[in-house]
Amino acid sequence: MDVGFYKRGLDKLGGLVDSLFLTIPRILKPMKPVRDIDRNTYEKEVDFYIENGYADHPDRFFDFPDTMPGHQVIEERPFDDGKRQLVSFKSGYEVKNPLKRDSYYSHQSNHTGYLVRWTHGDKGRKTVLCLHGYMLGDPAQAEKMFRIRNLYHMGLDVSLFITPFHWRRAPESMRQRGIFIQTDDVAMTCECFGQAMVDLYSSIQILADMGSQETGIIGASLGGYLAALFTCLSNRISFTAMMVPAVNLSKPFGPGFIKMPFQVDPLLSEKINRVWEFHSPLKLKPKIGGENILVIASRGDRLCPFEHVRLLCERWGWPTHRFMTGGHWLVFNGKARGKAWYRFLAEKGFI
Repeated sequence: MDVGFYKRGLDKLGGLVDSLFLTIPRILKPMKPVRDIDRNTYEKEVDFYIENGYADHPDRFFDFPDTMPGHQVIEERPFDDGKRQLVSFKSGYEVKNPLKRDSYYSHQSNHTGYLVRWTHGDKGRKTVLCLHGYMLGDPAQAEKMFRIRNLYHMGLDVSLFITPFHWRRAPESMRQRGIFIQTDDVAMTCECFGQAMVDLYSSIQILADMGSQETGIIGASLGGYLAALFTCLSNRISFTAMMVPAVNLSKPFGPGFIKMPFQVDPLLSEKINRVWEFHSPLKLKPKIGGENILVIASRGDRLCPFEHVRLLCERWGWPTHRFMTGGHWLVFNGKARGKAWYRFLAEKGFI
């Protein structure tokens, strides 16, 4: 894929910004406490996903509830000519790994799921459901990131899915705020993705119950990973749009990045990596057609490496896609991204 010398230079410049951002965890790495766990216990946690066949058949790990959870509007305030609502529901996720249940369930704030709705107030409208990035989730951030007001004024209802362990679901301790992805706790990370899929499925059920005619999802960064994964597990959505998505978590920081309190030999390392990667969308196929999938990525992206996104497009039969110039944060033709997104919405009959 020859994009020309000039654009390759801009891709490298955009990637340089990403590299500067990535120096932060490298600087903090020596300060991170080593996890207090012995090798035997850790290996048993990892072996659970291999012995039960999840590492080889990822779709078997994920299942969805038969019934919709009870939900209620707990906050409401005006938004333009409509209203912004905060909807809460009880997460129906049941932790698969018995060795992780006590620690996982100990986070009380994560038992409740949340949806934020920017709604016109009448039933029968189409909804765009937004999936935020890692360590984000604040609705005020989402309003800017997803241009929610623009979508609202196009006649759409818009919602924000709050990923487990984010925003109001996050632990009180600042040191635990990033626990959705833990390179030194592979089993915990698997369960987080399991819960995210169950709660996302429940959220789509709730939106339908509240009057959404149909729902499409858009995810950015980690939200793009969740959107891609959900697309491989359910066809209850009208479309999926992924913006600078992560699709494999082994780069730039995988399990090998973190020091463990015991020696990790090649055999254990292989098992850890198998489990770390089994829920990657690269391991699965979408349940909706490629014409209903939009992938927008940056060729110089080092935070969510472009090489993985390109491989995903290839394995998925080249769905609708737009490759940008620049990196994860610094994009040089950002207006083209917006045009591709709104054109896609129009083609899907949402605007």
